[in-house]
Amino acid sequence: MTKPAPPGKAVREIVPGDSRWAELTHSDNHRFAIVPDRFVLPRKGHQVVAALQDAVDDRLEVSCRSGGHCGEDFIGAPRRNLVLDLCGLNRIAATDDGQRIRVEPGATVGEVQKALFRDWGTALPLGACSAVGMGGLVAGGGYGPLSRQLGLVADHLAAVEIAVVDEGRKVRAVTARADDDGELGELFWAHTGGGGGNFGIVTAYEFRSPAHLRSGGRILPKAAGGLNVQKIIYPWAMLDEATFATLVGRFFAWHEEHDRAGTPEASLFATFFLHHKSAQFLQLMVQSDADIDVGGAILAEFVAGLTEGTAVFGIPRGGLMTWLTGTRYMSQADCGDVMGARSASKSAYHRSAPTGDQLAVLYRHLTSDHPGQASYVMVNSYGGEINRRGSAATASPQRDSTAKSSWFTAWLDPAQDDLQIGWLRAAYEEFFAATGGVPVSGAATDGCYINYPDVDLKDARHNRSTATWHDLYYGANYERLRRAKRAWDPHDVFHHSLSIEL
Repeated sequence: MTKPAPPGKAVREIVPGDSRWAELTHSDNHRFAIVPDRFVLPRKGHQVVAALQDAVDDRLEVSCRSGGHCGEDFIGAPRRNLVLDLCGLNRIAATDDGQRIRVEPGATVGEVQKALFRDWGTALPLGACSAVGMGGLVAGGGYGPLSRQLGLVADHLAAVEIAVVDEGRKVRAVTARADDDGELGELFWAHTGGGGGNFGIVTAYEFRSPAHLRSGGRILPKAAGGLNVQKIIYPWAMLDEATFATLVGRFFAWHEEHDRAGTPEASLFATFFLHHKSAQFLQLMVQSDADIDVGGAILAEFVAGLTEGTAVFGIPRGGLMTWLTGTRYMSQADCGDVMGARSASKSAYHRSAPTGDQLAVLYRHLTSDHPGQASYVMVNSYGGEINRRGSAATASPQRDSTAKSSWFTAWLDPAQDDLQIGWLRAAYEEFFAATGGVPVSGAATDGCYINYPDVDLKDARHNRSTATWHDLYYGANYERLRRAKRAWDPHDVFHHSLSIEL
């Protein structure tokens, strides 16, 4: 049943027995169940403060979620008494002074993209997964198909509103701004890539872009007049090991060559899905800004260069589309094999292309005898505007990579847990065998992305390097994040298996 809201309080509380309970007890990854005593679904920031104060007073375990797309068990473990589901905090509006755009954490990427375009003709470099909530995306730095042009999402952050718990266990709402000094300034900085679930509960973000990315008096960058878009299928039947290595190697090489910010090539973004052979194809998704890449010549040259001189040809779809239609066409919505699925993922930042031996490892695992219709390595464009800033400018330290990879597998049957996770671990750890099974910061790689969390990095059986989990995610920024944690969450109210440590 649902607990009725007290008079004057528009807050929903859902407890066992309610018809919505089963849905709320699972987020995106069905490997993990979330079974608190109750869920609270606030609609206003002050309701978050009140619910959090009650939980702190009663010494309850508490966590929150916005879109529910965390890949690890951060929301349900340790077992929580209370989960604040922020889906009702989803408003998007200009601030009263008209100088910033205010976005609440429960708004999804798709909702924000549409609102920014329809209300102001603007854009942010949001992710391609349209159902992801803004709360977690921004806290982890955030990147997407516009990031080579516009940088990380957190590079556009101007302020963060957050409910925090002080030394006296008093909950209060604070606003930390980009130009704040002292501890407030450190709290703001911590939210530019320090990860979710560490310092408090975000109730709103405010965005105002760097001046060199704005024009015409806008608060945020102007949305393009259109997008050149292509989705291209490469059937596995056309590929042998040599041609596979050629396509993947050329993808990396192009990004190493075209890494500078502000160039026409920086308007191009590509995602290469290297699906397991049981899925029967690889898929390239690529887009470019039609106002810059007029006629799509840059995109066409990039695509043609991948297969030039080989017997492989792609099966293309797409063309020139208007901005919002093109953005939606290229998005990765919640659908298909990931719906209701169990999953596991890993990540890596790449400063240079993999070696021939690494590509041979990848080929072998992608062509192995494995039920891997939803198993893949996704390689994404990186660099450009992202790399204009230094590694300490935000909490996200990876500022000189040219590509980013996500290693992923999904399945439905719990009996396949060991099989599927075993395949993922074996592929990833052998690929990075020369650096202890993980992408240690060095000439070729630069650690991992906190928004693709992986608890294996804390396990010496899988991370055999001398780099700790926080070295891989945060590098030299970790100690500064720890100082912010001690200042703003001294009782470690907000914690999970990869949270910042006191």
